[in-house]
Amino acid sequence: MKSIKGVLIKMRDDLIRDITRRLKETSKNINEDIGDDIDSCFQERAREFDLLLSKREKEKLRLIEEALDKFEEGTYGTCEECGGKIPKGRLKAMPFALYCVDCKEMIEKEEKSRTEEPEETLRKISLIDYEEED
Repeated sequence: MKSIKGVLIKMRDDLIRDITRRLKETSKNINEDIGDDIDSCFQERAREFDLLLSKREKEKLRLIEEALDKFEEGTYGTCEECGGKIPKGRLKAMPFALYCVDCKEMIEKEEKSRTEEPEETLRKISLIDYEEED
């Protein structure tokens, strides 16, 4: 488990370095003179992409920090849903995993059903009603 903690620390340090570099580059580009409208459009798209990546990286950083806190508390490797042990193989593949595979799959299915398009839900209901009439 100590090797996983080392991996988490390295991941954290690398992410912090990457986020810092990207934010510096983005702020530098904002201050540069913008050429024509096409250049302006490309630069704006690049900034949006950088901010999106930064948001994802910040979330990943939060998860890594949470995992490191769990090491200190002695709860690292415990599934937050069922309280069972998260298999070592899963932790090696994703050291900041919060859930065992079964619980993660269940959570993803629930999230998918909650975010499903209303039209798709209505279509399914219509198909079920149609099938029941036969």
